[in-house]
Amino acid sequence: MTVPPPSAAAQRAATRKNIAIRLAGLTVISLVIWLLFTRLVAWSDVAAAVSGLTATEWLLLAGVSAVRLGIEPLLLMASTPALRWPRALVSFLAPAATASVLPGPSDMVVRYAMFRSWGYSGAQTSASVLLVFLYLTFAKIALPVVAVGVFLGFGRSNAQLETLAVIAAGAFLGGVLLMFLLLRSERTARSLGRAVGSAAKRIASWLHVNTAETLGADLADRAAHFRDRTGYVVRERTHLAAAAAAMGQAGLFAILLVSIRAVGIESSQLDWPAIFAAFALVQLLTSVPITPSGLGVAEAAYVAFLTAAGTASLAGQIAAAAIIYRLFSWVIVIPLGGISWAWWTTSRRRAGSTDVDQLPDDG
Repeated sequence: MTVPPPSAAAQRAATRKNIAIRLAGLTVISLVIWLLFTRLVAWSDVAAAVSGLTATEWLLLAGVSAVRLGIEPLLLMASTPALRWPRALVSFLAPAATASVLPGPSDMVVRYAMFRSWGYSGAQTSASVLLVFLYLTFAKIALPVVAVGVFLGFGRSNAQLETLAVIAAGAFLGGVLLMFLLLRSERTARSLGRAVGSAAKRIASWLHVNTAETLGADLADRAAHFRDRTGYVVRERTHLAAAAAAMGQAGLFAILLVSIRAVGIESSQLDWPAIFAAFALVQLLTSVPITPSGLGVAEAAYVAFLTAAGTASLAGQIAAAAIIYRLFSWVIVIPLGGISWAWWTTSRRRAGSTDVDQLPDDG
């Protein structure tokens, strides 16, 4: 069945929505930056901390950032059998750069287009994109739990962190249970889809929202399709994907830790367990894309969390470290992503879509 193109009215509505989202994001960014650098820290302190970095420290940051970028493609490779590292790197950088500029799931759209141009079927591509999202989400949810474990190992406690960790642990276990039920059998997957559809319709009726009469059947079909498309990877490669996702988060934390030490904050002032706890909280906080890649929100959160863990006198250095961290973990991805996009578009024009990489049969 041919899907009709969107009407002019629908296109105008979508344009207005995108403009509203971008304006809201810019408003949030401006407000956060204003509060950050007028109420919490002074620009002079930040500038002094950044200018104090030596050439060796800049090179160390660049090296740690390069290692992290080398690690990131491993999750894509684990979630997409037969995908080689060079293409995995390109399909990480270009979508990540897109998501840094445009709100919404723009990275998924770009990655989908790349995979399709390399000969992957729509089902294979959808499965890979969805699994990468799920594994990353699980990794971020697990971070507060790990942070509490680190705190307990050092004989510390933090009531707020422990409360969040309990919630995160429940969400993590619930997600794992959901995945288990979806993959157990097609019958179970369909039953779960129908149950979710029934609950959604009931909630929608309470809120006086209309839903399709076939919602339960549609969700049952989608659950079965999800099982068919992702079963092989989840059964055979989850350990690889989980390890890759954990390594990616470790790489980001390493950049943050080196950034904090580079601006002159010693371990006696702010040790790594406290830094890791703040990292876990910010990663979870920025999972919701309020602004592109958490711009403004992440920097303010690091200053707030790490100042609370240390002393107010460190606010300027912490803000400088947060900016340096974002430079090497986020800003650097944008030009590299642009280069990756140019390489992909050029190679696609030259070779077309003649080469086909196939995922193993889900069986």
